[in-house]
Amino acid sequence: MQMPAGEKKTVVLVDDDTEFLEELTRALGDRYEVHASLGDPGTLEVLRGHHPAAVVLDLDLATFDALELLELIHNDPALHDVPVLALSSEEDEAVAERARRLGAADLLVKPFAAEEVARRLERLVDGRARRAPGRLRLGALLVSAGLITQEQLDAVLERQRKEGGRLGEILVREGLVSEEDIVTAVARQMRLEVVDPTEVSPEPAAVSLLPRDFIVRHRLMPLRLREDGSLVVAMPNPLDVLALDEVALRTRRRVVPAICTESAFDEAVDIYYSSRGKLRDAHEEGEEAVASPGEVDAGIIELVDAVITDAAAMNASDIHLEPREEALVVRCRVDGVLHELREFPKDLQAGIISRLKIMGNMNIAERRLPQDGRATFELASGEVVDLRLASIPSLYGENITVRILEVAPLPPTLDELGLSGSNLERFEQALRVPEGGILIVGPTGSGKSTTLYTTLELIKDPARKIYTVEDPVERKIEGIIQTEVKPAIGLTFAQALRALVRADPDVIMVGEIRDLETAKMAADAAITGHLVFSTLHTNDAAAAVNRLVEMGVPRYLVAAAWRCVVAQRLVRRLCVHCRKEESLGADRWEELGLGPAPRKRIKVYQPVGCAKCFGTGYRGRVGVYEVMAIDDDLRDLIATGGSTLEIQRMARAKGVPSLREDALGKVLDGTTSYLELLRVTV
Repeated sequence: MQMPAGEKKTVVLVDDDTEFLEELTRALGDRYEVHASLGDPGTLEVLRGHHPAAVVLDLDLATFDALELLELIHNDPALHDVPVLALSSEEDEAVAERARRLGAADLLVKPFAAEEVARRLERLVDGRARRAPGRLRLGALLVSAGLITQEQLDAVLERQRKEGGRLGEILVREGLVSEEDIVTAVARQMRLEVVDPTEVSPEPAAVSLLPRDFIVRHRLMPLRLREDGSLVVAMPNPLDVLALDEVALRTRRRVVPAICTESAFDEAVDIYYSSRGKLRDAHEEGEEAVASPGEVDAGIIELVDAVITDAAAMNASDIHLEPREEALVVRCRVDGVLHELREFPKDLQAGIISRLKIMGNMNIAERRLPQDGRATFELASGEVVDLRLASIPSLYGENITVRILEVAPLPPTLDELGLSGSNLERFEQALRVPEGGILIVGPTGSGKSTTLYTTLELIKDPARKIYTVEDPVERKIEGIIQTEVKPAIGLTFAQALRALVRADPDVIMVGEIRDLETAKMAADAAITGHLVFSTLHTNDAAAAVNRLVEMGVPRYLVAAAWRCVVAQRLVRRLCVHCRKEESLGADRWEELGLGPAPRKRIKVYQPVGCAKCFGTGYRGRVGVYEVMAIDDDLRDLIATGGSTLEIQRMARAKGVPSLREDALGKVLDGTTSYLELLRVTV
């Protein structure tokens, strides 16, 4: 949204790439007053003259040391509080760490879109990463406390400008104050608790909330969770608002800082996280330890419960526990995308894996072979969810995947699924006919099961008998007979389907057509007076027809049995609390590969990220559909050997939109972003 000129905040771009400067200026010009500098010795004066709300600094300047400039900005009294977004051409952790130590508030690694720079800037400028105004800086605080004189401070600041380093470290090194003096002064000024993280053992539930690299990078240590759910963290620099905001965003908890000395923090990290620390002692012989059921203590149980609870709260579909060389990393899949949730010290790995295997009735002593398990878990709300567990051996221990079933509620209507316009009309028409087949197609994770379950909920009726055959049963639906296949005892899709057609069904749902026998039996049921639903793995609706033919189903049977084929994908919904309006020109629209521009300027929305969407910019998913009703013309074409391309062309001629066209409509109405369209459609 364009702001009145008088309300615009100033941003200075420092880069010697003039083309990139022009692109950034265009991307930021609607929101900010943008000034550019090519990065030379006069840049500092430019910054002082404008006193910007933020600076974008390319670390790869050809004619000037950008890190030196970053240090000058950080140490300049007039610019000390200005957040700097640093841009780097390579993912070098050493460069990134040095940039952060020299004052960079955020770091972006190339390549990236100008829109991503705009999103990062908005977060910095709008207050989350700004240092709190009106609070005394460390030097002034120590002077006011009588610990050093103004002359001593000025001399140390001058040395800092020349040599770099943290002010507190230089003061301690010069013998002017002790670490304890600094901690006491800051604690008194800010009314903070003073802690020693080496003596106060952090609670496992608190430590597990943040991964090691985050803790080391932001220099804070989770200590404990209060009764109100807030998180207490120990940190040498409680004035670091950026770090505190990042913790709050990542953990979705109120964060309470406590202060500790630099040396105590470093020692605590070495104790609890370093490969050199005592937590590695149990693993020095190289063989992964195995915890027996009796060794899985209450702390481990609490950790596992917290992981499942947090993942369920985020509506995650899967939890991945991934052993690495130095840690156990936990990631969860939210809206189809994996996000790192936590990182556990390596010594907790055996207990956590054993706890999950015990929950799933798996053999905890068997670590060489893959295993499957099942469990139920009661959430804090009282809701009970089903879990499916799978283990697989890996280089650094067993990898465990937990599928969470029945967390997100089903969409109450077909339009909530994402069906709209002519797609919705064709699908509803297919449902009104009491016999024939409806096939839902798409890759794994495209939402086929959700579409089927929502449809069954909508059509179930006391006057109808509905059966399902599934592997596994992912949701329990009241009033429907659900059967789970068990190949180990010979209960396959085909065998279950053979039994169901003799059980007086009105509606049959076959979870997936995997073989010729199942495909032919489903088709036979569809032409003998039953309404049949099933799924298939193909890219689009037209391809489903020939996939069945390739399986061995006669063309005449495919044409006669299936009345509607629905192809689908899932795109992430933009978070309505933080999405940002953007105007794209026709040229830019076509450059992105979005097809012919519908008009000269196109209004779209882009993801930003806030606490409500866990910083992703998206919240939930919606379906993108292609609904192909098989009428007499298409039936004749299928029966006479029409190719996938011919079937597709006839469907388009009859007004069936492609997946991309349906996704485009959701971009234009603000439901999703064009980035999502490009991600899931071709």
